[in-house]
Amino acid sequence: MSRPKLAPLLALLALGLILVPGALAGNGGIAPPDSATANGSDINELYWIVIGITAAVFLVVESALVWFLVRFRRRPGTAFDEDGPQIHGNTRLELLWTAVPLLILVAIMVVTIVKVPSVEAKPGPGDDPLVVRVEAHQFYWEYHYPNGVVAVDRLRVPVDRPVQLVLVSVDVAHSWWVPALTGKRDAIPGRTNRLNFTARRTGTFRGQCAEFCGVQHAVMRTRVDVVPAAELDAWLAEQARAQAAGTSGLGRETWEGVCAKCHGLDGSGDIGPQIAGNAQLTDATGLAQLLADGKDSSQVSGYMPPVSEGWPERQFQALFDYLAGNLSTAPAQQGG
Repeated sequence: MSRPKLAPLLALLALGLILVPGALAGNGGIAPPDSATANGSDINELYWIVIGITAAVFLVVESALVWFLVRFRRRPGTAFDEDGPQIHGNTRLELLWTAVPLLILVAIMVVTIVKVPSVEAKPGPGDDPLVVRVEAHQFYWEYHYPNGVVAVDRLRVPVDRPVQLVLVSVDVAHSWWVPALTGKRDAIPGRTNRLNFTARRTGTFRGQCAEFCGVQHAVMRTRVDVVPAAELDAWLAEQARAQAAGTSGLGRETWEGVCAKCHGLDGSGDIGPQIAGNAQLTDATGLAQLLADGKDSSQVSGYMPPVSEGWPERQFQALFDYLAGNLSTAPAQQGG
């Protein structure tokens, strides 16, 4: 083969050698993270099957394209308006390139259907899943445990025990997703969805709302701590006692997870206005109404969504106590 014919093939090969390592890199590439659950691993396996098939199709098509570019290129000295050689259809070839893609799509469909039950990971008859209600809000996740404990943006689950998340939304569509644990599941207003998984190892896993849900969508993150069962039981018992007594950190947790995302950690304002020192922070009735109704009027720039739907009374009281003790006065102005 002459050098001009080799050049396009070598260029394509060089491009592949440059792109493939970056594409397969775990961070920033196309490779999904290693999963800590069996159904997450099944999702990854299905992902790689589809990627492998589509990569093979891409390689065949692009190689044929490069070959045709070289084989049928305009030769030196050829007149500009001269037609190329006329190649008539080939019935066998046309049937082949119709049947092969059809068989590929059927194969992908069959593998996907076979994998769906394991991906859903529904609890079996003998399982005793920990059922946690997950309420999606603009712009935070709220977790309600069976014993009444409430947590914001941080979920704790036991290792080696089935977990079932009961997902609901109180405002717009959201999507709960922790890639290193399992697949995503939507939280949709007026509908209840369930997500099941069993974590195989302890650790901290981080996720993000996977459905654009508003201006602060990017800060709607979550953290999942997978811990030994005994540690979780002790934490739940302690939190149940502390939250009932009003001595837990629920007020600060609610402030940081719900309010500070718009108003800043010290209440000095961010995309929302400064609220530190506002008299409404020490008015329980007015604050409760603001949190329940939000603020959306022509007299106020911006928009505050209702944020407290579904809160137990002790959660509002914990937040009110935290605000009264930490933000009842305005933050010091920065000098300079």
